[in-house]
Amino acid sequence: MTDFGDPSGASLRLSNDERERAVAALQSHAAQGRLSDAELQSRTSAAREAVTRGDLAPLFADLPGALHLDGATPRPGAAAWQASEPGPSPYGYPPVPGEHGRPVNRWGLLVVSIMPFVAVILFFVTGLAWGYQYSWLWFLLIPLAGAIVYGVDGGDRRRR
Repeated sequence: MTDFGDPSGASLRLSNDERERAVAALQSHAAQGRLSDAELQSRTSAAREAVTRGDLAPLFADLPGALHLDGATPRPGAAAWQASEPGPSPYGYPPVPGEHGRPVNRWGLLVVSIMPFVAVILFFVTGLAWGYQYSWLWFLLIPLAGAIVYGVDGGDRRRR
């Protein structure tokens, strides 16, 4: 969500749609009794004349809540959810979101991805050396690696 009060985006120019969303938010505050008709009129005209997002900040400074110009309405508890997002990686690359927005275990993904190739190589090497009677057992490494890396329950124990 793009918050107009964010100082990093204060110099960004507004679109007509963003100005109209700001006017609609002001009208909503007036309907809730936070603004008088005169205040609504002056703030509405200022919002329609605003050029950058920073121009809108004073119009909402004394009103509760934040105006999000991307059209999304914040959900209850959204701030707590965003606070639980994974932070920047110590390795310099952003976390890769997996299922439910959680970062993917890169080493586990690597191990599970290369295990079939390792099993095929071991199958042929041991089959040529000692015979193919038991070399098929190397293919059991594939589900075993998945169970070790991701757990038998598919990682559900971390979500509880």
